[in-house]
Amino acid sequence: MTAPLPVWTLPFVLVLLGVALVVGHFSPVVQAALGAATLCAVAYSSLALRLRRGDGRRVSNLLSLLPGHLLLLFGLGTLSHPDPFGVVWCVLPIGSVVYDWVSALGPFRGRTSILAGVYAIIWLAVFFLLERFIVVGKGIAGHAAIVTAVAFGAISVVFVVTGTMRHRRAVKE
Repeated sequence: MTAPLPVWTLPFVLVLLGVALVVGHFSPVVQAALGAATLCAVAYSSLALRLRRGDGRRVSNLLSLLPGHLLLLFGLGTLSHPDPFGVVWCVLPIGSVVYDWVSALGPFRGRTSILAGVYAIIWLAVFFLLERFIVVGKGIAGHAAIVTAVAFGAISVVFVVTGTMRHRRAVKE
């Protein structure tokens, strides 16, 4: 389990978002989607910190990875046509909110499966975006692009499968 995103990091997250949007080559529509997705995660984090303050429970979450996800967004924004990748990136903060929300709920049938599924989606999106950032950013084409995609695919599958198995075996509070 990871600690929740501390309240002092929320302004830092907003600054990272602003820098990524100002420097990035995103269209206004995609900028609005990126801003909305990030603000959703920030608002949820702020509310969750207030609501969980006294209960003493720590729940498993991926919201603490939001600053790293914004650094990935910054990198994607430097590409010449980043809009499709920006739309895919919106999965990360929204998925993290869903993951945290489901993990904070009391136990119910299928909860672990839902959490494992959302975990897999989030990490597969991260690996996909990293692979695309490297291939497009470096101008890799042809056979080298295929080799890069296969390498990232193999690494991501191993990472996600082992993480999902570990996640499903973990005892949930």
